[in-house]
Amino acid sequence: MKILLLGAAGFIGRVAAQVLSSRADVEELFLVDYNIRDAKKFGKKLSPKCRWAMADAGRAPEMERLLAGIDAVANAVGPCAEYEKGILLACAGKGKHAASIGDGTFEEDARREIHDAFRRAGKAAVSGCGMMPGWTELLSAHFLAGGRTGREEQPGTEPRRYLFASLDRYGGYAFFRRLAKASRREKPAAPPASPAGCYFDTGDGLIGLPPGRPASLFRRFGKTLGGLGPVGLELSAALLFWLRGSLSAGEGSTVAVAGAWREEPGKTVKAAALEDTRGILAGVLLAEVALKLAAGAGGEKGLVPLPALIGREEAERIANERGGKIIAG
Repeated sequence: MKILLLGAAGFIGRVAAQVLSSRADVEELFLVDYNIRDAKKFGKKLSPKCRWAMADAGRAPEMERLLAGIDAVANAVGPCAEYEKGILLACAGKGKHAASIGDGTFEEDARREIHDAFRRAGKAAVSGCGMMPGWTELLSAHFLAGGRTGREEQPGTEPRRYLFASLDRYGGYAFFRRLAKASRREKPAAPPASPAGCYFDTGDGLIGLPPGRPASLFRRFGKTLGGLGPVGLELSAALLFWLRGSLSAGEGSTVAVAGAWREEPGKTVKAAALEDTRGILAGVLLAEVALKLAAGAGGEKGLVPLPALIGREEAERIANERGGKIIAG
């Protein structure tokens, strides 16, 4: 296989690159990043099967020139709200399978446009191959009673999602930008069966932070600077990213937890969670999906729901092999 990895020098991209380069069935791995210096340095140390190139993922012509001879694309470029749709359409236009981390849900018109483009190309794409969305969708579909695979409707309340993260060890700059936007929407109660902390509403789910100094600094910068509009949010994200070394959650704390829960009137709350002790399972999932797409993905075409591609047993295998733990009940 020949895999193209976008955003290879970033937080998730580096993990995905390590997974892909270790696979015997990957012949060549193309590391693409706007920061070509870091991508080249990283690739040289990683594996002799790595190549590297510089590209601006927001420019379709730059994307398209890299796709010749590629079997599948893994996209770890953020923020996805700015880049993901264009990247996926460029891949469809060149007839390439694509997996993308995603950081939210496409509007219906955009989802249909992407789906139809890949259907016409006879290829498959999966959006939401990170933690939230990503592992939260696998938990909802396979580990909650009455979940969805993404293909069929089932009765019951739609699951809700959360991501808990220790900011000193998890997330790149795009994640901090996403986090800053939620700083003024703190929730009074934590989700069921979630780690103790403070939770903020992103619109697509909740993001939780450890109590104490991490949450205190986040409130201070997010609520104060966030009131200044887009520039204030950007400044808030930059300050938090710069200060991340002082945002430790304490010794022995889990790096990240992804969770999903469902509440139904008169019934017991159902919850499922993935403990990511090393903070790597978003990148691992992106790599695993890209490999399945490169291998043919069972003939799937269009924009495919993640749970339709990764089943319960495979999700458990991926988590267990990389030091994670899935808890459901």
